[in-house]
Amino acid sequence: MDALIVSNVLLWCLLLALVFVVMGLVRQVGVLHGRLAPAGALVLDKGVVVGQPAPRVTAVDRGGRPVNIGYAGPRGQLLFFLSPTCPVCKSLLPAVQAIARAEANRLEVVYVSDGDPAAQAELIARFGLEGASYVVGPEVGMTFQIGKLPYAVLIDASGTLRAKGLVNSREHLDSLFEAERLDVASLQDFLHGGAAAVAQAHKAK
Repeated sequence: MDALIVSNVLLWCLLLALVFVVMGLVRQVGVLHGRLAPAGALVLDKGVVVGQPAPRVTAVDRGGRPVNIGYAGPRGQLLFFLSPTCPVCKSLLPAVQAIARAEANRLEVVYVSDGDPAAQAELIARFGLEGASYVVGPEVGMTFQIGKLPYAVLIDASGTLRAKGLVNSREHLDSLFEAERLDVASLQDFLHGGAAAVAQAHKAK
C-alpha cells in the first residue's frame, strides 16, 4: 500500500515537472518567434536606392507591345522577376496574380523573365498569363541589377522606387506594400530601429 502511494506521488511529481518543462518550452518558442518576426522581403544592397527615381527602361513584351518601366503614369508598377526553372517563382505566381487583380486600378504587374522561349511559353500557358505584360530578355534585370530570384520591385505612379527585395512567400510580397505604407525602405529597417524614425517623421507632418 505504501509503495502504491509513493509511486502515485512520484508520478504526480513527474507530471508537474513535465508541465513546467512544457511551459518553459512554450515561453522559449514565443521568444524565438518574436526574435524571428517576419522581416519582409530581403533587400540586397544593389541597384537603385529605395526612395529614389526608378531606372527608366522601355522593353517589349511577348506580344510585341512596348512596356515602359519606371516612368510616371496613371498607375504604379510591380515588377516580378522570375524564371521557368525556379520552383519558388512558380509557387508565388498565384499570389502575384491575385495582387494584379486586387490592385488593378492602381497597379500594373509586369512579369520579367529570361531564358528558353519554349519554357517561357509553357509557364505562361500553365498559369494563364497570356494577357499579362510579360517581358522576356535580360535588359530589365540588368538595369535593376537583379542577381537572385524570385525578386520584386514596387514603383509608385510618380516613378519612384518604393520597395524591393527577394520574395520567397506571400508575406514577403505583402511586406513591399507595407513598407510603402510606412514610408520606409523595408520592414527590416522598420523592425531594426526605423520604427522610431518613422513615428517621428509622421509626428512632424
